[in-house]
Amino acid sequence: MEGLIFQLIVFAVLFAVGWGFGRHNERQHLLQLVQQEQRLAYITLDSSRFKQNTAAGYMVSSNVVISHDYFKYIIANIQNFFGGRLTSYESVVDRARREAIVRLKQEAEKMGATQIQGLRLSTTEMGLQGGMVEVFAYGTAILKP
Repeated sequence: MEGLIFQLIVFAVLFAVGWGFGRHNERQHLLQLVQQEQRLAYITLDSSRFKQNTAAGYMVSSNVVISHDYFKYIIANIQNFFGGRLTSYESVVDRARREAIVRLKQEAEKMGATQIQGLRLSTTEMGLQGGMVEVFAYGTAILKP
């Protein structure tokens, strides 16, 4: 009986430490995204069809793969059992999309672009049991006139 209690305590401590590190890493990533998004805000995005433009345009693309931690996986399985929104996975997908757009803007910035037209995002679930999310972003970087 004492061995079982000890194992439960060890599991609870390891779970709490892992959960804490996962949240810390996610917060740090979100802070970095906010900083990059603010810095690159001058590059506008347009997801509509192309407009007549006399400036040169070049295709830019970016790709990001983000994995959830096992603690989000456990929470998502509990949420999945009862049905409804899987909010723990929504944050992973949101971070992946934002990171892909930041990387896309960085590519456009290297070319001297101020706008990306025809923005498209493609999201794919990867890994066993949907452990990873891949987001591929692409568009046409319009150079400064």
